[in-house]
Amino acid sequence: MTHQLTLVRHGQSVANRDGIVQGHLDSPLSDLGRRQAEALASAWRADGVRFDHLLSSPLLRARQTAEIFALSLGLDLETDPVWMERDLGRGQGMLLADFLDASHRMPASTPFQPTFESGESAWELHARAARALQGIVNGPASGYLIVSHGGLLNAVLRVALGIPPTAQRAPRFHFSNGGYARIGMAADGSWTLADLVNPPSDAPEEDEA
Repeated sequence: MTHQLTLVRHGQSVANRDGIVQGHLDSPLSDLGRRQAEALASAWRADGVRFDHLLSSPLLRARQTAEIFALSLGLDLETDPVWMERDLGRGQGMLLADFLDASHRMPASTPFQPTFESGESAWELHARAARALQGIVNGPASGYLIVSHGGLLNAVLRVALGIPPTAQRAPRFHFSNGGYARIGMAADGSWTLADLVNPPSDAPEEDEA
């Protein structure tokens, strides 16, 4: 493998705990979210897991998670808005139950349709996920620890595995808070999904919450 990526969903945020959909909205980590990040960092340190680079979404819940990793693992932190969560338009700030109900009652008719009137379409999200991966493979071949969000990380995995957007609900990979996937790109450009690990979590099940 030439590039190794560990893709981590942030720890539980206050909004996750309270069942509020975030998207681009900011919310700090809850006490549980901090414990989740600390536990994951401690496990990696105990196992001797090493990373060369640490990247994060600038949104507070991801950045605070990454700051815990940086301190525990001795890494320098960089933030990049390409790793932000999907813009969910008017869905941001809704209660999760209402958001899911509306999503199922009014699904997008095409993958080009903005989500919740003004958010990113499935294709816009897919294109941004592709840019995020492109930015990594344009860099040195090494180990990357990346802290992001469930919606965007799902899109990144679909890009790596060659799954394009459709009008139907896309295949999903479940990331609980503090869950992570490990993917690697070989010299020929092919990607391998090595692991998808989800520790126990009290967070809502919807990845884009």
